Amino acid sequence: MRHWLFKLGFVLLSALALPAQAQDISPSLKKMLGSLPIAEVKDEMAQLVGSLKKTSCGGGFTGCYATQSGPLHLYFFTSSNAQQTFLLAIDKKMALPHLLKDNVQKVFGDTSLAAPIISISTSDFTLETARMPADLQRIVRDNYFNVGSLTFASGVQLAARATLGGAIRTTMAALGVQADQLTLRSAVVMPIPTDLASGAGSGAGLADAMAHEQTMKKAGADALKPEAFVEFQFAPNAVLPLINPPMNLSDATFFINNALTFGYKGNAAFKGVGNKKILLHFQTPLTPAGVMDLADFSFHMATPPNLTMEDAAQLMVAMASPDPRLAPFGGGFIRNIESLKKPLFTVLKPLSVFQLRNPTPAPEYRFGDPSKPWPGDLKYFNVALSGPFEKDGPYMHVGGEVTVLGQRMGLLNATAGLSGMHAMAVEDLSLKIGPLGRVTLQKMVAQADVDQNTQYIRLKGSFRAQVVQTVEVILSGSTLTINVPASCTNPFEIKATLDIQPSSNIADIFNAQAGASVDPAKLPNCAGQALEAAYNKIANEYKSLGGYSAAEAGKALKKIQDDAAAAAAAQYKAAKDEARKLAGSSTSAAKKMFDGAANQVDNALGSLFGKKKKDNDADDIFDPSVFNWDFYYDTRGTAWGKTDLFEHWRNHGFAAGEQGSQEFHMATYRKLNPDLHGVDKDVLNHWLGTGINEGRQASSTFSIKSYQRRYISEFRGWSYRDVFTHWMQRGRDIEHRNGTP
Repeated sequence: MRHWLFKLGFVLLSALALPAQAQDISPSLKKMLGSLPIAEVKDEMAQLVGSLKKTSCGGGFTGCYATQSGPLHLYFFTSSNAQQTFLLAIDKKMALPHLLKDNVQKVFGDTSLAAPIISISTSDFTLETARMPADLQRIVRDNYFNVGSLTFASGVQLAARATLGGAIRTTMAALGVQADQLTLRSAVVMPIPTDLASGAGSGAGLADAMAHEQTMKKAGADALKPEAFVEFQFAPNAVLPLINPPMNLSDATFFINNALTFGYKGNAAFKGVGNKKILLHFQTPLTPAGVMDLADFSFHMATPPNLTMEDAAQLMVAMASPDPRLAPFGGGFIRNIESLKKPLFTVLKPLSVFQLRNPTPAPEYRFGDPSKPWPGDLKYFNVALSGPFEKDGPYMHVGGEVTVLGQRMGLLNATAGLSGMHAMAVEDLSLKIGPLGRVTLQKMVAQADVDQNTQYIRLKGSFRAQVVQTVEVILSGSTLTINVPASCTNPFEIKATLDIQPSSNIADIFNAQAGASVDPAKLPNCAGQALEAAYNKIANEYKSLGGYSAAEAGKALKKIQDDAAAAAAAQYKAAKDEARKLAGSSTSAAKKMFDGAANQVDNALGSLFGKKKKDNDADDIFDPSVFNWDFYYDTRGTAWGKTDLFEHWRNHGFAAGEQGSQEFHMATYRKLNPDLHGVDKDVLNHWLGTGINEGRQASSTFSIKSYQRRYISEFRGWSYRDVFTHWMQRGRDIEHRNGTP
């Protein structure tokens, strides 16, 4: 567009006589109006400017002027010194003026215009159709789809109904757009002086510099580089069925700038995504011949709140364009997307549970509605497709806040490209897990990986209950499978398979799963005390669960305990037998006293009990009813070590009041028989000489009278001494009778 500003001479209008009310028009504005490169209007321009008459105003203007000559309509709008605008409407068909740079102008070929409107303005403004002069309203109604307003940019702008020609027509047709159903809008955004009364400032200098074909750089430090662009717009509510990629685009605007960058924007609806509109912006360079080369294309999309990863997969499939220029990248706007189509279609149901929310939702956009403008800020766009210039491009990136199976999972990062489609979100979750109640799943990962060989979609996390235990939810086909494997610490499992529903919530699903107990013996690394603890949990804490029952756990627990007791008893017996063997070979003086008391280490008393004459009274402490080696050993068991029990009893045990046999304990004998007096030796003599004969009780573990009463049918009429002798010779160690009190 700079071509006509740089190459064409300026027609100076400063000498034109204007009506008194329009004398304050900026000199720079008049110069720009006179420079328009439209041959068929140049001769009439001076007359038009001179005949401007005051008319009604709209759009916040304070001064409005209009004039007409045949098909030419000239308007001048002003708001004091803050804004001045010329609007020239040409109510006829004409060829596209040479307004663009040569390379851009060439792309348009024989493009023709109908009812072009050219604006020259010091600032951006919007003119509402209802407040336009009547003639301008008619032009908008007949040629501009009767839109509610026209928007103009600062600088010079052209708007017209257009019938495209040249390469741009071919490019638009390749997308599926009819080239005669649109409005063309072309502009150069450039500075115009704000000091309108004097014409001073960078704008005035810029106009003079351009008049002498000087470069923009020479126009002064405050002169901004103009940005030229061309836009094609369609009737409000028009829906364009594009074919590359396939979509329905509404509220569409196509554009091309002076760098030969081409693209479009609008509300897009893709097959398989239902009626969910996606705000879309696409651009790509054009070759010098005006053809899309797709070497560095980009898509930016702003998704609606109710998008799912199923929708995103359908969007990816839509990018499998058969364009030959994309063949080296696997046949589409996403690398290898052609080979991913079939795998993606197999996982649509699982992907439907990934509910994606744009973290910065874009406001509603409607073409022609000034209250719903295009949201130009990239913060609204959470989907991007980058072209082949990107590493591993072209590829798609999708971001957003995701809810998976009813659980907020934070930010999702999803990509599609060379290695397939991958999506992941990580978040801590709180869920009720069977009998454990509510637990925190640390870093629960929601993951989707799809390529030609793998279609894997799952949620996996873990919680700590003494040891780390995993929780996994796998989605495949139309089913959802829950797996909480049992551990030795928590010997229960949760396994369930359900139909996938987009509304499914794993919190509700887990709440409905009590789990089932598992035989801990079948779990890896579950042995010893850990195994016993697991059986205890099932027998008590988990007794209400199904699966391996509490009764089975109780039996297994008893067997463990019995086996442990048997093993301990065997170990104890072996140690005791070894001690017995050593005791039998003892040659100590105490051992001789033991032998002299008709006692034996092996528990079996001979028939001479009570009849063998004792050597002296010292033997009394080793009487079989006072000291029994087996009983005394059991009071401390293996803790005795290699102690000589005979010596210990003689030198310490008896005097210390220890109990040396089941039948006699000095302290108990005194307590139960308060008539006894004297030293221990006297009391011991009483037991051996009198107490047994009287059937007295001498310990808490044996009673002569109880023994007789318990077996009265056998011992009726027996003396206490005979009953006691039977106990000592047979009842205790051979027949294992009950002699407890």
